[in-house]
Amino acid sequence: MNSIPRIALAPIIVLAFGIGDTSKIVTSWIVVVFLVFFNTFEGARSIDEGFVNAARLLGASEWQITRTVVIPSTMAWVFASLTPAISFALIGVIVGEFIGAERGIGRLIIESEARAEASGMMVAVVVLMLVGVALSALIWRLQAYLLRWQQHNLAE
Repeated sequence: MNSIPRIALAPIIVLAFGIGDTSKIVTSWIVVVFLVFFNTFEGARSIDEGFVNAARLLGASEWQITRTVVIPSTMAWVFASLTPAISFALIGVIVGEFIGAERGIGRLIIESEARAEASGMMVAVVVLMLVGVALSALIWRLQAYLLRWQQHNLAE
């Protein structure tokens, strides 16, 4: 499933879900789901067994091990995948709007291209850039808050 070029599925998704917002959400989700899933899966597989064994030795139940060892250890992997996922999600939305949309930034780009208006295309690209930067900053702040227990390199 991961080898399928997911952008190529956009026309099928638009046919299935229409030209409304639902098709853009589904396209965006399909583009990012494998990226986030496989990073999260790898993060869960890479948990130090010593932590799990220490929790078991202290009498933790499986739920307590999941809540206090597995989830916190995996969160760094999740956040590592969310930053590129933002860019891919925006790409999915824009491609969905290229294929079929009544409104949106992708529609603005297509209409500006049809009229040969470079300014309209550049405005859309700048807006996309600002949205991407804002979402990345939001993810970074959420990561800093949720993973405040981790040691961070002071040079960053």
